[in-house]
Amino acid sequence: MAVVVNADSVIRKLKFDHIRAKNEHEFRSLELLTSVLLHLRSRPLVIQNMIQETANLIQKHFKFRYTMIGLRNLTDGLYYYEVNSGMRQEAWTNQKSRKYKKEDFELSTSSYSAAEISKLSRVYLEEVNPLGATDVSVLNRPVLHGGRRKTDEDALEADFIDTLILGPGDDLLGWIEYSGTVTGKFPDAVTIKSIEVIAGILSVALVSLGYAQ
Repeated sequence: MAVVVNADSVIRKLKFDHIRAKNEHEFRSLELLTSVLLHLRSRPLVIQNMIQETANLIQKHFKFRYTMIGLRNLTDGLYYYEVNSGMRQEAWTNQKSRKYKKEDFELSTSSYSAAEISKLSRVYLEEVNPLGATDVSVLNRPVLHGGRRKTDEDALEADFIDTLILGPGDDLLGWIEYSGTVTGKFPDAVTIKSIEVIAGILSVALVSLGYAQ
């Protein structure tokens, strides 16, 4: 005789599966995306507020040592850091004063060399990019600069990942920059992909406010 499952049993299972999934990494990443999307409903939509909240959410959710977001300035066309979460004040003051041209975001420049993770994300490694005195001043924990990488999962103090915020025609609108985690590890693939999706959400918001060329 066939077993008949009643409606209450189905509802209980769906609710239980949903509650249990909240502890899984992928589910928590989706919750972060939901939080960013909800911010887009704010009226009026203020970009500075949105990117600050986004930086806060990314840094705390993924337990990065810091997160920064930079944007293209509509006046001079250069790129500046705009907001951060987790940076010490002196490092942020020095970092915020920096400005970049679009060509500075190429994988290889006269100042930096990056390795491509995906179309949107690239990693800058400490040993490939020796720092001068000025660069060390923008590190969050300069005393840890020069540490040894013992495994391929270890993120050194000067390591960081950039995820680009691209508009129509791959127009570079800005970028999300983030360190390794507080445990000194690089983020996993799901985390990086989640940040790429967030970059896409920010792109939609920026384009709607006239940031695209």
